[in-house]
Amino acid sequence: MSSADSLAARLLSATLMFDRTSLAALEALAAESDRRVLRRGEVLVHEGDPSDRFFIVLSGRFTVHKRGSTGSVAQIGQGELVGEVGFFAGLPRTATVLAARDSIVLEIRGDHFEKAAEALPSLRQAVTTFLARRFAMQSPSSSRLSEPAKVRTLAIIPAGGSRLSLDFIGHLRKSFDVGMRAQFVARADIHARFARLPIDDQRILNWLNELEAETEFIVYVADEELNEWTRVCIRQADAVLLIANAACSPHLNPSEELALTVHPPSSARLVMVHDNRSAAVSGTPAWLDARPHIGHHHHVALEDGSDIQRLVRFISGKARGFVAAGGGSLGSTHLGVYKAFVEAGACFDYLGGTSSGAAMMAGFARGLDAEQIDRGTHDIFVKGRAFRRLTLPHFALLDHKVFDRALRAEYTDVLIEDLWLPFFALSTNLSSRQPHVHRRGKLWQAVRASGSIPGVLPPFFTAEGDMLVDGGIMNNLPLEQMKELKTGPNVVVSLGSSGPQKYDIDYDRIPGASELAVAWLNPFGRAGLPKVPSMLQVIVASMLAHRPQDVALGEEDVLVSPEVSSTISFMDWNRHSELFSDAYDRTTRWIEERLQQNDTGLQAVLGTPNV
Repeated sequence: MSSADSLAARLLSATLMFDRTSLAALEALAAESDRRVLRRGEVLVHEGDPSDRFFIVLSGRFTVHKRGSTGSVAQIGQGELVGEVGFFAGLPRTATVLAARDSIVLEIRGDHFEKAAEALPSLRQAVTTFLARRFAMQSPSSSRLSEPAKVRTLAIIPAGGSRLSLDFIGHLRKSFDVGMRAQFVARADIHARFARLPIDDQRILNWLNELEAETEFIVYVADEELNEWTRVCIRQADAVLLIANAACSPHLNPSEELALTVHPPSSARLVMVHDNRSAAVSGTPAWLDARPHIGHHHHVALEDGSDIQRLVRFISGKARGFVAAGGGSLGSTHLGVYKAFVEAGACFDYLGGTSSGAAMMAGFARGLDAEQIDRGTHDIFVKGRAFRRLTLPHFALLDHKVFDRALRAEYTDVLIEDLWLPFFALSTNLSSRQPHVHRRGKLWQAVRASGSIPGVLPPFFTAEGDMLVDGGIMNNLPLEQMKELKTGPNVVVSLGSSGPQKYDIDYDRIPGASELAVAWLNPFGRAGLPKVPSMLQVIVASMLAHRPQDVALGEEDVLVSPEVSSTISFMDWNRHSELFSDAYDRTTRWIEERLQQNDTGLQAVLGTPNV
């Protein structure tokens, strides 16, 4: 009896919940059945075809696709059955199943199963029980594996004219060792174990897939040229790291071309490797322009391990985000919350926000601390009076030139793609009537677009002709956009009053144009005007009234709603430091209380042990 037959028998026994006394009969079934090797992208079964056989996955992974659906609806891994429902129910195939990497299956035809059932009478009952339990655990409309599978295998290949950095690989190995069991495999490891076998031999494929059952993560280190080993690495990987040196040519090389053909753009990450953490990065746009559909990019400095640890969290689905809501001057509250979390041990991997929340997160993404951002807020809104510079009310109420100059002075001309820390800002695209996520371009322009309050500031217009206004119109708390960019826990900070606000104003006493002019010309007359909210305050309150009320928090997300004094309005920029300080004190105490309660979400954000 071969080891492959024994493996198949054990997998069948575990799947159908047999005891060890049944292994002999199951091994006989495995010995009678055929094995098929499928390369990545090959079809195992077609939707609508007859179900004359079923399969057990001995190694590898498959994706399930249905007509009318975009992308895969489920994934199937080692030990899972494929096509068993149609086989036992006598129905056509309900979906198409593709190999997601080089895989091996055991093909069980009807005559094989009948012969095994004679030798093992309990086989039919075990199958019936297995199918009944499967259907009981899911709704009829859901797939058995509706959640996307985690990345288990990763290929590292050089990007452009770069060479693979051995220092980077060494740092990556250490970072994996800290949090999970990872096995690094290079061509030399294959030659040492299988000296005389071709690189794509079935025995090597079996061994590679068996490694996945023994460890949490496999990292395939490709060669620097496109050879058979590099092809195996690309086919076996769930995701690909494209390792780049900014000083080299950014043009796609043959290995990248294959990887970006085999893998969807969302599963590829461009990693720009730097020896040192310079104040400013440059050259990223050329690399992204050559890879316009790449899912993500990261900057990694080799002088310490912080960037590579962040990269590992992204790969393993544990990246930590900070999502900041808009709220005018109340945005300074984010500074206190962020500082409190960082001092408690949090290390954020992705920052995003809307309007003033985007402005505060942009400062952190630039490498500033909370105190520096608070001083910048003072320079822009108090000292520079950027939101008090009125203009002729043709395009808007405020002189946007003053505000733009202030933003550019604060954020410089740095590009979002050149930031060490990933960042996005959300604005509203009135041209497409869709949310607009800023992940590239000048940082100050993204902040300007995200905070373009309609009527107060002119819209921001892109080179492509899109008209952008404040993101709060569509989504004041962009957690949804954060979850589209990464997987893992988030701190989500909501601003504004928790309840309705009443106004003691006699509507009939609001003066008309002539009465208002007389009151303004008389210094003593202004005091008698009713305390009606200003035009700017009404516009901001109108925007916030349309924000989503139900935030789709995950189990590990932490919602923070700092208490703000009712005497501070959305445009009260003079009290920015007070907001910062109060939020810091309140959040520090709040974190301490939640930690005493063993809050799992907070532990995930802080990266405490056993998370």
